[in-house]
Amino acid sequence: MPCRGIRGATTVETDSAAAILAATRELLTRIVEANDVAIEDVASAFFTVTPDLTAAFPARAARELGWQHVALLDAQEIPVPGSLPRCVRVLIHWNTEKPQAEIRHVYLRCAASLRPDLEGRMKDKKGTMISVAFQGERGAYSEEAIYQFFGSEVETQPCRSLEGIFEAVESGATDYGALPVENSTAGSINRAYDLLLDHDLGIWGKGILRVRHALLAPPSTALADIQRVRSHPQALAQCERYLSNRGWTPETAYDTAGSARDLAAAPEPGVAAIASRLAGQLYGLEELDYGIEDSFYNYTRFFILSHQEPPRAERNKTSVVFTTRHVPGALHACLGEFANRDINLTKIESRPRRDRPWHYVFYLDFEGHWQDPPCTEALTGLLLKASFVKVLGSYPAAAMPDR
Repeated sequence: MPCRGIRGATTVETDSAAAILAATRELLTRIVEANDVAIEDVASAFFTVTPDLTAAFPARAARELGWQHVALLDAQEIPVPGSLPRCVRVLIHWNTEKPQAEIRHVYLRCAASLRPDLEGRMKDKKGTMISVAFQGERGAYSEEAIYQFFGSEVETQPCRSLEGIFEAVESGATDYGALPVENSTAGSINRAYDLLLDHDLGIWGKGILRVRHALLAPPSTALADIQRVRSHPQALAQCERYLSNRGWTPETAYDTAGSARDLAAAPEPGVAAIASRLAGQLYGLEELDYGIEDSFYNYTRFFILSHQEPPRAERNKTSVVFTTRHVPGALHACLGEFANRDINLTKIESRPRRDRPWHYVFYLDFEGHWQDPPCTEALTGLLLKASFVKVLGSYPAAAMPDR
């Protein structure tokens, strides 16, 4: 059976492990009752004890199946003003056939006092699908990536810009955001990395989409009729050999899905568009050919953004951004913290600092969760050697999709 997830939140007035455990048990009981699911079907539970509903503090993971066996760690080491009640957030996964749209989230006492808009908004969402923001028109590859990551039972919201993704999640208009950060042929999306530095949203997950281009045309159009092909410049470049071999003239458009939408709204003889298969289905275009990209190795990486912490997985990755002191060997010393602990770095990239010419910000991905002892030690060493460090998130590692 599929493994579904549900969120819950409550608060405790007394700052003690016993009070946190009691509140958690009550919350889990209410979650089980609201969703009519047996506790025996619970697969795993993850806990965060925080001073508010959106803070990013360590998750407390269940050690055994079932809430009665959960060993909640004492959270006394997290400083918080005594007048502010703690928030206990719970994410549980259980085996059930219930559709995602029927899942009911549970928010108990005092939640509204910590963030007045949140409890009311989540009450409105009970029984509805989760929502995810993306940049582009409907039918964009980002929307395709959302369905690949979350499944079909999800509500998508298009945004005009990458900034709009962050604004949608931060304002509560959507639960998550899908941010494209790198294409295997075109390289990194620099603006995306700048926005990760500027905003406080964390990386909740990572997805990899195999980009497969479709040749789309109005119904009753034959392949032999095509003379001109429209799409975003990057899509045209990725299909350059395919177009050249057929003698077709490429024409640029501002967006792949937008080129499909516009062609469907105003068909032109001999004109086709390159976009996703999803765009063709949404706009009623005929698919003349599929998989027309020149390279089989065309992938795009996406970060899933959220206020929440993701559940820990067997394999995790962590993303950080840092700056070094402007002295000889500074970068070598920072990276040595990871090498000395046999932590594998999977990506490192530099970006110019916008506030200091000829100084750089470094983005780093490494294998492991920041709570793993070697990773914690490496990050502590990095904090001592770097001039600035920001952990963007630890999240389950993504698997390469099938070709």
